[in-house]
Amino acid sequence: FSTAQVLMATDSLETFEIDLVSSLPLKQKEVLEGHTAAVASVKFNRNGDYIVSASYDKTVRLWNPYSNKLIKVYRGHGYQVVDVAVHHDNSQIASCGGDKSPFLWDVTTGKVLRKFRGHDSHLNCIRFDKESNVIVTGGYDKTVRIWDCKSRSMDPIQILDDATDSISSVFVGTYEIITGSVDEKVRIYDIRAGRIKTDSVGASVSSVSLSNDERVLLVSSLDNTVRLFDKEDGKLFTSYTGHKNSHYTVSSRFNSHDAFVVSGSEDGKVCWWGLEEGKLVDSTQAHDKTVGTVECHPSRPYLVTGSDDRTIKLWARK
Repeated sequence: FSTAQVLMATDSLETFEIDLVSSLPLKQKEVLEGHTAAVASVKFNRNGDYIVSASYDKTVRLWNPYSNKLIKVYRGHGYQVVDVAVHHDNSQIASCGGDKSPFLWDVTTGKVLRKFRGHDSHLNCIRFDKESNVIVTGGYDKTVRIWDCKSRSMDPIQILDDATDSISSVFVGTYEIITGSVDEKVRIYDIRAGRIKTDSVGASVSSVSLSNDERVLLVSSLDNTVRLFDKEDGKLFTSYTGHKNSHYTVSSRFNSHDAFVVSGSEDGKVCWWGLEEGKLVDSTQAHDKTVGTVECHPSRPYLVTGSDDRTIKLWARK
């Protein structure tokens, strides 16, 4: 199914959901310990073999979550690290946080390849494009900046300064850069056409992501709500509630089939909803403190979660 087809076929979706609920990763499989402060971000690499984490302990860490093995620790940040991204060929890691500079790391050697310059305050989010040619960052200075990974230049190649408050989240699609801001707006930058589309959410945005078919947009906001929008016309399809998200950045994601939505929660829970109906199908007490980051495996039924309780957890099918 494409996401749009699922949304239009309610009867089919109900059967689809019943079939897939049993495959959701609801069982705790591993607890990864080692960070000494809150875990702010966890990401799978492109094929899902490894995960990379960012923490307020100023480190980035590479793990094999299936064997509960810490592979490498990347040290160099002078302040908390709040987000990470993984190069499509697994050779590099990008990270950002309180340093104001995006870092580009060599995965194997652990050395910093580049520190970009241009932001003048704390960074909140970082992404590679699909071919890992550029890095996109957003931060408290209200700007989104694009950096050329292949150039020797440390300066951004483009600055997007349309937001009127902090940039909380960025997502890079095939032809678009999508940003969420504390100014309650989601902005979609069409790279090919050079156009910008702005949609108002009604509350400060904490997370944005695209479905795998890139047709619908998932937006978390600080009113305890996750919303599903049509990317093209901004139509609201569904709202998801039952979690807590009113103070901090809490991410939400589609699962690999675009059939379910998952979110962390400030009360330590992980919540799953059926995509179309918005029905809460599971709520698990996953951590002792806020679950600020969740990430679904790109193809298999695994979930990783990161928490203020300093742990990362891997979840699998029951």
